[in-house]
Amino acid sequence: MCLAFATWCFLNTWVEYAQGRTAYFAHNDPLYAVAIPVLCCEALIALALLAAWEVCRHTRFQNSRVPHLLFLGSCFVPFGIAAVAMLSVSPIDVAPLILNPHFWPVLLAITVILVAIAAARPLRASRGACRLFLYSWPVLAIILFQAGRATLFRYPTSAYADGPLAAPIDGPLPAVRVIWIIFDELSQTIAYTGRPAGLDLPNLDRLKSESLYATAATSPANATALSMPALIMGRPVTNVAPRAPNDLRVMGPAGSTPFSWSSVPNVFDQARQLGMNTALVGWDHPYGRLLNRSLIKCFWTAGWLLSGVEESFEAQSLPQAMWFHLKLQVAVLPLLGHLPGVFPGIYEREDKARRFEYMMDRARDIVSDRSIGLALVHLPVPHPPAIYSRSTPSTSATAKIGYLDNVVLADRALGDLRRALDHSGLAGRTVIIVSADHGWRTFLWRRSPGWTREEEVASHQDTSGVPFLVNFPHQASSVVYTKPFNTLITSRLILDILRGRVQTPADAVKTIQNAQNDSRD
Repeated sequence: MCLAFATWCFLNTWVEYAQGRTAYFAHNDPLYAVAIPVLCCEALIALALLAAWEVCRHTRFQNSRVPHLLFLGSCFVPFGIAAVAMLSVSPIDVAPLILNPHFWPVLLAITVILVAIAAARPLRASRGACRLFLYSWPVLAIILFQAGRATLFRYPTSAYADGPLAAPIDGPLPAVRVIWIIFDELSQTIAYTGRPAGLDLPNLDRLKSESLYATAATSPANATALSMPALIMGRPVTNVAPRAPNDLRVMGPAGSTPFSWSSVPNVFDQARQLGMNTALVGWDHPYGRLLNRSLIKCFWTAGWLLSGVEESFEAQSLPQAMWFHLKLQVAVLPLLGHLPGVFPGIYEREDKARRFEYMMDRARDIVSDRSIGLALVHLPVPHPPAIYSRSTPSTSATAKIGYLDNVVLADRALGDLRRALDHSGLAGRTVIIVSADHGWRTFLWRRSPGWTREEEVASHQDTSGVPFLVNFPHQASSVVYTKPFNTLITSRLILDILRGRVQTPADAVKTIQNAQNDSRD
């Protein structure tokens, strides 16, 4: 019974692994990064509960109401985690129910009634809870078996390791190079055409004033999982299916045969055929496991994973990992996040800030590397959650901040990268392309508990479009392009730049128009 109690306390972990949907997005082998620390936590909880049980059995507390009441109070944790686990597998969308302003007061009232009933009959209630834990073992055994079968023991540890990188190409330095910057979820409307009053973005404004600036660009898809493979391959993607830590199956237009993303040529392969060294700094997709053969430098971080299977960005000892997962379980408990002064998202924000700084350090080095002919920098901002307070200004895990603050952080990142480029002396032969993998998905984030009033006001407009800017060396004025197009053409534009066919904004406009005409044909 004690072991069942402890297993319920981490039921969301085992339910997620049983579904087999997280291995592709994990940076480390989840058996060692998550499962073993969680099992150690469960062992400690089970032993502590058993010790308390034995103490009560051999003391005057044996017939007291107090230990039964304490046990029933502790059941809030496993029952709350079980509710989180059930919500993750619910076949219906429960977000509208949870976001209803009456949901939490009603839930609190039901909880109070149940607590009152248990307090009135603590002995009967605690015995009932014990039976529930004990008789849940058949279901727990099935979930644990499926978790091992679907994820934990399905892939060897080597499947989570980055593959060997491509050999550097020796030769003369490229006459022109391309730095391709993708800001995750940056909206054209918020950045430019419908910018909220008081939002200061000097670096984006400077780039617009000296670039080919498109006002009606759209992304290949509204999710990073689809958009990034499409942009890198230069071909449409309608769906993806993670099959393994190092395998993403990609589906094209209806009727086409699914294929592995890493099995087909991409923009980096074609750049290498032109004699260019290539590099990438990115997040979310395991680029180092899929595109390593096409790159001489690759740095990537995973995104924040689902509840129960989160992994820390930094390497942790076993005690540190155990403490990390215990904190996350407490933070995810229902009702707890609605108490004054409690903010469950603080750990995700802290971890994201560390990942962002790591990526920026690597990105500055890569844009300053004169041997690199093509570099992609895919940054996790302004994608929520927010990690920057523009009023401070500094990163923050606890401030009341939102999407607009992260847009300012994206602007600052752009400025940092351009300064690194200027200091390297490479700006005179570097073309900068700035865009996003998709726009701001207000339909998704409006349902999150961190949604702010400022975001609500800014979201009352179409935010699905993405910015698209191309800055050529020594360009000093803006060229505006107003016709709609899909940024799927970016890889074609990059290759034409590297081949020397596109040297001016006018040339870039012709390439965009030709690509659009070809896609219609």
